Amino acid sequence: MNRLIWLLVPALLMLASCRSAQKGTGNDEETTTPVATVTVPNVSKDKKNTEDAPAKSRMAAGTNFTAKVKVRLRQGDKDISTTGSLRMRYDDVIQITLVDPILGIAEVGRLELSPDNVLVIDRLNKRYVSTTYEEFSSLKNNNIDFDKIQDFFWQEAQNSDKVSYTIPANRPIQLDLQLSNKSNAANWEAHTTVSSKYVKTDANKLFSNLMAQ
Repeated sequence: MNRLIWLLVPALLMLASCRSAQKGTGNDEETTTPVATVTVPNVSKDKKNTEDAPAKSRMAAGTNFTAKVKVRLRQGDKDISTTGSLRMRYDDVIQITLVDPILGIAEVGRLELSPDNVLVIDRLNKRYVSTTYEEFSSLKNNNIDFDKIQDFFWQEAQNSDKVSYTIPANRPIQLDLQLSNKSNAANWEAHTTVSSKYVKTDANKLFSNLMAQ
């Protein structure tokens, strides 16, 4: 179970990377394999600027979105499932928390993306990653920033309640997400302060094997 958060992070970021690359090139071939019906428009290079800009302007900064989430990750012989929550505040933060699948209460991990920072917290082992998009080589090399990840999350969360993807990696990652109890609740803490009891871990060393394609 303690590996779930570390598998989930590269899976989600790689998925956002694949979707962004697809939109940028206008390639009709899917880089990932959707099982549910998900609307992801293919955009040619000459239309990208005109279509991307209006999509962003339709969402007001500070708009909230929350949902309960069921997560299942499979990679090789690993098959891990749990529940948690997805909370987003537009142009501010994307926050995914995962809870113990047995007790269903205690938080075991957290992924928090803000415009300038990537934060991952492993509560079981009291360690965390805090880095920028520039310092996180797997994101920098794929030209992925907060805006691209945010566009992916907002579109997927609002277009479908259940999606499944096979994500290309050194060992393919099967990611299944199911959303429920969607709302625009605003009564949640957007930014996490990490306890001094936690040990900081280097993102590039931690994720290098999982992120390699």
